[in-house]
Amino acid sequence: MARIIKVGDIGDYAQQQYEKLLRASVLETDAMLKQASPVDTGRFKVSWQIGQNSADGQPAPPGQYGNKTAPPVGSNYQVGQEKLGNVYSVHNNLPYAVPLAEGWSKKTANAPGGQAGWIQGIAKDVQGRVLQAAARIGRES
Repeated sequence: MARIIKVGDIGDYAQQQYEKLLRASVLETDAMLKQASPVDTGRFKVSWQIGQNSADGQPAPPGQYGNKTAPPVGSNYQVGQEKLGNVYSVHNNLPYAVPLAEGWSKKTANAPGGQAGWIQGIAKDVQGRVLQAAARIGRES
């Protein structure tokens, strides 16, 4: 059954749908990066953060985190409050994040995140998932 939307409410409805898609995209990207992250102490994996209009924030302090996955966090980001017009980034501010992103990992060379280009692969995968999420949101609306 088709949903009835008043003409005056079309803009608000469209914005709500786009924000659902934005939320799904941001959270999916965060989850995929954490899942593929190489793990030694686990600090890299738990240091992924989501930024709203900036990529600042402190990484997790040194320690043993094992294979834990932290919930989505960011110093200026609140889950579920994504709004159109903001720029969202999923970033990792550890000093050794760039070498790991480029595939350097002695202990986890066979892990998904142990190969060069793994972050670019996730970015490409997210593009396809965004299209799928848009279709799903459209069907559910």
